[in-house]
Amino acid sequence: MPWVASGRDSGRLHGDVDLSVRLDDMSFVRTWLAAAGLHDPAFDSLELPCNDQHGDFGVHAVVDGVLVSFCPFYFEGGELRQRNAALVAIDGFDALLEAVIPGVEEGDLFEGRALPGGTVVGCATPESVRAAKVASGREKDALDIAEIDRIGYDPARYARVTAAYEAMRIACVAYGE
Repeated sequence: MPWVASGRDSGRLHGDVDLSVRLDDMSFVRTWLAAAGLHDPAFDSLELPCNDQHGDFGVHAVVDGVLVSFCPFYFEGGELRQRNAALVAIDGFDALLEAVIPGVEEGDLFEGRALPGGTVVGCATPESVRAAKVASGREKDALDIAEIDRIGYDPARYARVTAAYEAMRIACVAYGE
């Protein structure tokens, strides 16, 4: 997020891309992937043997050698529910995962942002990305955090997101070999 928003180069290769997609829009994602020749059933949560309920936990694709994960989310009862799937082909096992974040507002997590060229895209807020990267504690995220600090962020929003992430629960909904 910070590098797309700033138009600057991070100076490092990014091994994957994670995209949050409204659950109701996942059919459009699959249609687009199929039309582009990028849909592989082995990378689709709907096709996993452990997904006997056929819930949508996203789809992955390899685009120009980069893994792109399309992860569905929705809001229900004052909670954000973000889903993702681990896949045998990528992770060595199949699993359906759901993160539940209570008491968070959609506007604290997602926003429309004008890029340097004028195009407006929906993306994660700097505050939500910063909170996630600070929580991860990974050394490689330090440059991303520094870029968010350079761009600027709202401290009050950051505090709300941080508190919500601290209350997050993650469940493994299903698991398979």
